[in-house]
Amino acid sequence: MSDELTLQHLTEDELPPLRSEEEMEQLQLRMSLLVGEVARASASLEDFLRTLMIALLDSKYGEVAAAGLGANELVDMCTALAKINHELTEPQRAACRSLLGTVKPLLTRRNSLVHGVWAPEHVSVEEPLPSKAIASISKRRSATVHVEISFEEAEKLAEELSKLGSEIFTWTCRSLTRQLRREQVTEPPPEATDQNGV
Repeated sequence: MSDELTLQHLTEDELPPLRSEEEMEQLQLRMSLLVGEVARASASLEDFLRTLMIALLDSKYGEVAAAGLGANELVDMCTALAKINHELTEPQRAACRSLLGTVKPLLTRRNSLVHGVWAPEHVSVEEPLPSKAIASISKRRSATVHVEISFEEAEKLAEELSKLGSEIFTWTCRSLTRQLRREQVTEPPPEATDQNGV
């Protein structure tokens, strides 16, 4: 029987003394900071993927084409563009596709962390503060799954997302320098707008 079930069957007088609210709030704060770090690192990675797509597309309309695409869509589009881009050498193409192949597994881990509902465990004063938490993950057409995520895993994921984003951006800057310098058109020509600016 799990600790949670055991605690449910105990009366209030039989419950072991639990750690203070302040300690549990500090634990919750640490989890929130880690989730924020992962979200920040993945947003940066997504931005670098968008830059890569614009460069691979090599169009003055690339920024508009890439706008609003999610990270998984950007990976798929960049993979397709890297496959057909005539300006890449075969080693460049292989390096680009290798980098892109590492993105989705990290995004899956990121989604579990960022979209999961985190629940700190009940901790008695005799036990050390936990180094992990339970994330309840709900997906379409499936039951909620409970996953244990350690603080160490969350820290490592933030580092991996940040490192991969930097690697993708560095590769883009080295391999597609000319394409990155292309001026981007993001506004319609004046004659295409009516008097209301639409």
